[in-house]
Amino acid sequence: MKILIITTRVPYPPYKGDKLKIFNIARQLAKKNSVTIVTFLRNRNQIKDVEELKKHNIKVIYEKISLLESCFNIIGAIFREIPFQVAWYKSKKMHKKIKDLITKGNYDVAYFHLIRSAQYLVNNNGNSVLQVVDFTDAVSLYLDRFTKIERNPIKKILLGIEKKRVEKYEKIAERFNIVFICSEVDREYLLNRSINANIKILRNGVDVDNFKIENVQKEKNRIIFTGNMPYYANYDAAIYFVKDIFPKVLKQIPDAKFFIVGQNPPRQIKALSSENVIVTGYVDDLRKEYLKSCVNVAPMRFGAGTLNKILEAIVLRVPIVATSVAVEGLPKDIKQSIHVAKDSNDFADKLIRLLKNNESANKESEKKQTEFIKTLSWENIVSHFEVDLHNELSKLNSCDNF
Repeated sequence: MKILIITTRVPYPPYKGDKLKIFNIARQLAKKNSVTIVTFLRNRNQIKDVEELKKHNIKVIYEKISLLESCFNIIGAIFREIPFQVAWYKSKKMHKKIKDLITKGNYDVAYFHLIRSAQYLVNNNGNSVLQVVDFTDAVSLYLDRFTKIERNPIKKILLGIEKKRVEKYEKIAERFNIVFICSEVDREYLLNRSINANIKILRNGVDVDNFKIENVQKEKNRIIFTGNMPYYANYDAAIYFVKDIFPKVLKQIPDAKFFIVGQNPPRQIKALSSENVIVTGYVDDLRKEYLKSCVNVAPMRFGAGTLNKILEAIVLRVPIVATSVAVEGLPKDIKQSIHVAKDSNDFADKLIRLLKNNESANKESEKKQTEFIKTLSWENIVSHFEVDLHNELSKLNSCDNF
């Protein structure tokens, strides 16, 4: 297949959730297919990132967009109904470029990554191009949960405005041949909102070649939390853990250490640093940070979709304690392998038990890891994705021939 991927950010380096996913999907697709990525460039420094993508047999086409342009788009969106996150990436030049590529480029598939790329859908193309969008998460579900826990009245109002805009905008799903979402929970949420679309599952995965087990000495009573720290669901989870859960753990295990690992921690996260709370910022080898840890935690209070931090820990055999929100998007068999806490007290109790019995916890994780590693590999996930594309492409061509 000849596949065009439309994504608003250069998917390299692959250290954030959206970049990580599209990089691995593109890399796997390029092994058997012709893959072109069309994306935005913010600055000249990103040229080196484009060159890295080319090393994986991926062609890259880009359009420049400045922060000033995006800011003007946001101002203009105040008087319209489109979501601000969509307006941020609005570009007439990009729209023309994508339209020309789809109508003249002989592509089989145009794969639009995330809701903010959906605005570049090409209507009534005459080339039988399968146009699919990957929402990944039900964004309106994420915003609904975010709004409910936000206490700042101004932020709550702004979140409510964006939520209403996203709810209306998600109807764009009905104009695509396929809509992909990463979990059954998010899929059902969209269907229950009467979004009449062909919604299929495209799960998040793990690069199992890079996340291999290595003989690394575990540090006693070391707890890890990972993520892109400016992302508010991660930011909120870290603060919640330090303030509501960790003090209970320290009463039972005074030498416990909580490592917050992730790039660009905001000022409020850095302020959590203490003898027992270590904020690392960006690390070169996230895998080793997991392997040195006794337990991985995912104390999310809101969000949607599935979390890389959980999938990675499973592959590396690190026991996990998580909230129900953090695991609800996972397949049932994988969810059952995680210690799910009902509240902060239960979270602390489960964590203390794992720290005190870490050897048996590691053996349990090792047994379950063997079962799940094949399921979670990007190779497996993308192979199923390709089957969906081939099947829908065949249907589209059959209709055109008829």
